[in-house]
Amino acid sequence: MTETVTEQAPAQTDHPARKAPRGSLGWQKFMRIAFHVVAIIEAITWTGLLWGMWERYIAEAAYDPVPLWGMLHGIAFIVFCGVVVVAAWTFRWKIWEFLVAIVAAVPPLTTIPLEIWYSKTGRVKPRA
Repeated sequence: MTETVTEQAPAQTDHPARKAPRGSLGWQKFMRIAFHVVAIIEAITWTGLLWGMWERYIAEAAYDPVPLWGMLHGIAFIVFCGVVVVAAWTFRWKIWEFLVAIVAAVPPLTTIPLEIWYSKTGRVKPRA
């Protein structure tokens, strides 16, 4: 009696060269949500910092909101960079995808288009 060995088809991915993400499906979903939320928070704190600088230098307000917004934005920037590092490892980003995400945190409000782009192209898509 002979046994036949059947080969299983490889898992389907969006891109043939892209490997499956690391971690459980729950972890991948958590990282997708974390990337989304932290990108938005980073953009909000950028907006607050820009408003604070307008209040300080243009409107010459009696109060100075820059120290508060500067601290909040600094924290959000560091958290965003940390989330990008973990997301890059989890979703197996190429080096250019990682660098684009890090650089996007520097200009004001570019983390929102980055998050939309990475979501639409499947770079933060959980897969089993």
